[in-house]
Amino acid sequence: MSAMRESQSRNNRGAGLILQGRVGEGRAELEAAIRLDPGNARALSNFGYLLDAEGRHEDAVLLLQRAVALEPGYAVAHNNLGLAYTHLGQWERAREAYRAAIQADGRYAVARLNLAQLHQEREEWNEALEAYQEYLRLRPADAQAHYNIGVLYLRKQMLEHAATAFGQALRLQPDHPEARINLGAILVRRGQADGAVRLLGEVVERQPGHLLARYHLAVARLAQRDLAGAAAELEAILSRDAAAYQAAGNLALVYREMGRHGEAARLLETALAQAPGHPALTFNLGLVHRDAGDRAAAAACFRRVAAAEPEGSRLQAQAQAALARTVHEKAVNTLG
Repeated sequence: MSAMRESQSRNNRGAGLILQGRVGEGRAELEAAIRLDPGNARALSNFGYLLDAEGRHEDAVLLLQRAVALEPGYAVAHNNLGLAYTHLGQWERAREAYRAAIQADGRYAVARLNLAQLHQEREEWNEALEAYQEYLRLRPADAQAHYNIGVLYLRKQMLEHAATAFGQALRLQPDHPEARINLGAILVRRGQADGAVRLLGEVVERQPGHLLARYHLAVARLAQRDLAGAAAELEAILSRDAAAYQAAGNLALVYREMGRHGEAARLLETALAQAPGHPALTFNLGLVHRDAGDRAAAAACFRRVAAAEPEGSRLQAQAQAALARTVHEKAVNTLG
């Protein structure tokens, strides 16, 4: 057997061993392949991929640059080079490497997926959406890609398109919890709280510790005006994560609506100890104090928010209006 054929045989064995998780043996085969034929672009690409996975990104780039120079039409090597550049934070070079992989092989789906993820990480929403759509033309059954498209549509405030994408993800992977959660949140915004409760309830039933699902289920139950059900979900979150101040703040609002002002105030004070000066929490504490009849404490909260918030912001306007109402009611009561 010639050195070149032996090199390729060892490269194939090395790649197979790495896929089996036998990395040490695979490394030895790849190193032998490169010694036998230093111009074996496939072995250089595979070894570069291995080095990149081990965190040796600069060394990986050097090998992968050699691989694409030796075999410019080898899409896998371009894609692996793109991964190494991505890990180094060299976004433009990574983008060009992925595009070179796509140009070398228009049906190489992995490079399109990596390009889409790169655009998404860079918050280049339109480019990411286009790349995912191109990828799905090749791999239409990838539930995660449909989910990612849904997330992008949410970023663009295109709720109907997002709902369609999340629905497609669920048809392909019915147990995809994040797709259910996001679709449930959209249903609440559409005014379809009953459907949202069904979707989100299934996630919580399967994964009782999924706190994000419980949070959105609480929001959906609030939309149904099921205060007790919403409170139960928020209480379950806090029993698992006492530092979840956002859940504490929302539970306080539920307690307020239920007339449980003392519990609401204690929750908000605890939340503010974790997030000092948080304007929405402070505002809500003011509302609770006012409902409980403590006008002075309420006014102090509203003043803090009005002073801290940017001029002309919505919350500042709400705080100023609440302060004016509180002071006015106090004056009327005093005069009476």
